[in-house]
Amino acid sequence: MRLEQTEPAAVGLDSERLEAARALLKKGLDLGEYTCAVYLIGRKGKVAACGSLGRLGDETSAEATLDSIFDMASVTKPVATATSLMILLERGALHLNQPVTDFFPGERLPHLAGVTVKQLVTHTSGLPAWRDLFSEDGTREGAIERLLHTPLENPPGTKHVYSCLGYITLGLIIEKVSGMSLADFARENIFVPLGMDDSQFNPPAEKYARIAWTANARGRERPIVGEVHDENCHAMGGNAGNAGLFSTAPDLALYAQCLLNGGKFESTRILSPLSVIKMLTNQINQSIGGQSYGFFTPPNDMLPGGDLFSHRCAGHTGFTGTSLLIDPEYEIFVILLTNRVYKKREAPDFLRRRRWFHNIVASAITG
Repeated sequence: MRLEQTEPAAVGLDSERLEAARALLKKGLDLGEYTCAVYLIGRKGKVAACGSLGRLGDETSAEATLDSIFDMASVTKPVATATSLMILLERGALHLNQPVTDFFPGERLPHLAGVTVKQLVTHTSGLPAWRDLFSEDGTREGAIERLLHTPLENPPGTKHVYSCLGYITLGLIIEKVSGMSLADFARENIFVPLGMDDSQFNPPAEKYARIAWTANARGRERPIVGEVHDENCHAMGGNAGNAGLFSTAPDLALYAQCLLNGGKFESTRILSPLSVIKMLTNQINQSIGGQSYGFFTPPNDMLPGGDLFSHRCAGHTGFTGTSLLIDPEYEIFVILLTNRVYKKREAPDFLRRRRWFHNIVASAITG
């Protein structure tokens, strides 16, 4: 299943501006910011522009194509974790104001007594942004033990602190409520219904030849193919709420269009329109930030939307060099997938280039 492709002008986009956006990505490739990039821009229900550049890894690797598979890193949070949460909420399996401690009755967790599911999904739980869960013994059980006993840094609900720990906890809650792994629940309730055939956790070896290489993971100083880059997720077997999803641009296009359609694609509905509104609009006090149930929203500086998209845009990035932006105001979504961590762990030049890219794409909207 794929979206129909059309000429940019047919959906109100300037083709010359879109070519300039591609040229900007080519320059980043030439400067060595990544070895490959894939982009896909959809508007009014159709693909208006898409393309691929570079090779999946070193000079011996295959050329990137539109169907190349990328480690989505934190784009996992909205696409798999938050969406799964909203599906369970719609089924009456839990509600957002439930205390986190409800889901771990066998644990003594007094520090989490005031934390709710809503605070986890909106990054207002008070948990720190990150903690090394993997170095001590590298096991899933050990990682979960350290996670659940991590003290809060702030009182719940008082600050927006983007927390991978919060979403790993959320993934565990989804597993407890559904009786399935997060990977299996997302596959059965999101990926298969939408025809996202290349979206999964822990992709099988037969897909490795299509996967963009990563590198520079802590403790794994080597090229990584088909294995999640995120260290905490890796310790949890590649299946966690903060990272672990592998996907392609065409698959993400189906997901993005589903949200723009109010939770359905063609005859398949995975979410209600009301859930989609909650996922695409700010759900916290603007005095502390912009965060929906899954996505960054204005005024969050982590939103990768550049300077021109509307106040209704929502989006997310992944540490590996991935991003998804959705703007219902202009009926547009923008997908940019790179493997920028293959070159180096930190990449301020790439972060600037991504914002420039979104500015050029936004400037292509003619009406």
